[in-house]
Amino acid sequence: MRHFIVLAGAALIAAPAAPLAAADNAAPDANKALSEAIQAYRDNDCAKASSLVAPVIAAPASAAPKDLSLAYDITIDCAWKAKDMAKASDYAKREIALAESSDFAWRAAVIADFEGKRYSSAIDTIERMPAAGRGGTLNTFPPSLFMQMHNQIERAGDAANDTRLLAILANPAYDPDDISAKIDGWGDYMRALYARKLLAAGKRDEARAMIADLQGYEAMMEVAFDPGLLALRGRPVDFRAVVEADLARHRAMLDRYPHALAVINAESLDLHRLGRNDEAIALLKAAEPRIATPDAFDDIEDKLPWFWNALGYAYLATGKYDEMVDAFTRGGQLKENGVPNVSQIINLADQQVVFGHAKEALATLDRMGTSPDASPYGLMQVRLVRGCAYAELGQLDKARADLAYAVAHESDDPSTVTALYLCLGDEDAAAASYVRRLAAPVSRRSAMMDLADYDAPDPRMPKSPFAASANRVRKRPEVVAAIRAAGGPVHIHLQPNPF
Repeated sequence: MRHFIVLAGAALIAAPAAPLAAADNAAPDANKALSEAIQAYRDNDCAKASSLVAPVIAAPASAAPKDLSLAYDITIDCAWKAKDMAKASDYAKREIALAESSDFAWRAAVIADFEGKRYSSAIDTIERMPAAGRGGTLNTFPPSLFMQMHNQIERAGDAANDTRLLAILANPAYDPDDISAKIDGWGDYMRALYARKLLAAGKRDEARAMIADLQGYEAMMEVAFDPGLLALRGRPVDFRAVVEADLARHRAMLDRYPHALAVINAESLDLHRLGRNDEAIALLKAAEPRIATPDAFDDIEDKLPWFWNALGYAYLATGKYDEMVDAFTRGGQLKENGVPNVSQIINLADQQVVFGHAKEALATLDRMGTSPDASPYGLMQVRLVRGCAYAELGQLDKARADLAYAVAHESDDPSTVTALYLCLGDEDAAAASYVRRLAAPVSRRSAMMDLADYDAPDPRMPKSPFAASANRVRKRPEVVAAIRAAGGPVHIHLQPNPF
């Protein structure tokens, strides 16, 4: 399973920095007002700070350009804290129209529009950044935010704005400051997504050029499970060769990024995919002492939960239940993007179901409370794991209640609906769900991945209680026909991706 936390816009906006001294030609009253406003802001008195900077904003010639920008920043951040997103958006857009503006204001303008579902306006601002000399500002946006934007715009059916966004993200000019993007092959993944848009628009030559030199597991998954892109490529994807290349690339990065825990996490995932789980455990255990060493890793706050996540899955693959529980539990005790963890808790409960410990899985999910702070996708995973745990315990009415929720929210994750049908033993409905997903471009990739022919798992790995039902469904004539119509079947000479 992937990350489930909703990325809050406000968390991306750093508080305004202390001001530079006001310019000599600034009015004394403006200097005094700004000085007092800064102190009020530091004292968390936003009402006073906002009222003090209002006259400065109303008379822009009274302040130096940098100080006028600061006055806007205080107003924007105070509006954000008060959850007045309309005001925050308005002042951010007013600031970025000035001769001098802050990175803060540009980020606020984009995020406020995104959270308000004003996608076209958000992308207008993103497109303006390079032309306005703000390429560096664009690079400060984390790829996870842009991925969330893409997913939300795609779910909204706004193909035109999704294409605009992907065109920006596929351009090498967007070079994220977050080194995880380089480790994870973000650029190639975006180019694969954009190539699909180009192909849909009839731009075959541009799409072919876009995928010509792609590398990385995620990017090549997009190509392999899109019949049109695969036809442009002209040959099947050798996934094992792709991951072997990923492993070599990540190992070379260990010297380049010695303080990046993300590299170790990525290498461990490569080893898992190649079926080398004992090596993955050895790699992670060797890195464990460094976790307690101050400043050993620059990205430890973000990546440590996923370090334990990787170790948990390696223990799953080798059948070590107690060690798996310990690893996921340690990850689940950490903050995730600054808020209580949900990803490792859901992943632990999921694998407890696989091990046949359904009661323990329900107890694990209960740790998140009745209203976990999760994305729509994450909430679907909660329903999936809980519904399958209930089914394993024979509490079918409770399992059907989770199924009903999943069906009502199917667009958030169609695969959850299929899986819950399998857990409930409704193989007719599961087969019909697969056929629908295989016929729809937006859900085809996940269905093809579910139904791909992977290598046999490590014999030490427990077998899911619902594996027999899943195997029967994948062999049904209507499912086999739908797989062929979608360009399959596909053989992946790897272990299934645990995430």
